[in-house]
Formats: sequence, C-alpha cells, structure tokens
Amino acid sequence: MDVARIKLTLMERLMLVWDEASLKRIGDAIETEIPAMAGEDDYADEEVAELDRRQARYLSGESKSYSHEEAIRKMREGFEG
Repeated sequence: MDVARIKLTLMERLMLVWDEASLKRIGDAIETEIPAMAGEDDYADEEVAELDRRQARYLSGESKSYSHEEAIRKMREGFEG
C-alpha cells in the first residue's frame, strides 16, 4: 500500500471516531510522531502592523502585487528595478 492510500485509509477511519477519549489518545499518538511547532503561526504585533500597512497600500492602488514568477525573478535580482 502506498503512502497516499495509507493516509486516506487513516483519515477515513478517523472520521468514524466520535468518542472524545479515543480522539485524545489518537491525538497524543500523532503528537508523539509529529510534534506541533509551537507558535509557528504567531506573528509579532509589529509584523501584523506592517502586513496591514502593505495591504492598505495595495488596496488603495499605491503599490502593486506580483505574480509568483515575477516575485521569484525580483528576489533573484535583489528587488532591483
């Protein structure tokens, strides 16, 4: 059985579990195998403020966005031009 099929089978079986204690045990087992990265989605207040400023500039038409390809090209060029 390939990895994708194993994952699908496990997800299907997990959807059948409704007992809270069982779900906690399963969660603990998963956490043992793959520990969550604490704070991986946390941003500092300054970072959130900067993102808000950038979004406001974009929405006002003051700045533009780039396609994925354009962004990669600009990074490689050091954001010149």
